[in-house]
Amino acid sequence: MKKTKAELKTMANYISSQEGQYLFSASEISKILGVCKDTTREICSNLEPATFGRVKRYFIIDILEFMYNQNK
Repeated sequence: MKKTKAELKTMANYISSQEGQYLFSASEISKILGVCKDTTREICSNLEPATFGRVKRYFIIDILEFMYNQNK
């Protein structure tokens, strides 16, 4: 089922309100989504990270959009 941009934004806002942030590391993404590190690595390899020194973080909205676009 294709999600609209507004639905994905609502989901991202909910996750962000629960976690207190919009940017997440790969290990945080694994925990939030309940997926293994290999799946998270695959998701993240398709996204542009925000880099802080050596730390890569990903916007939750980008993660959700990628996941739902894979299920077309």
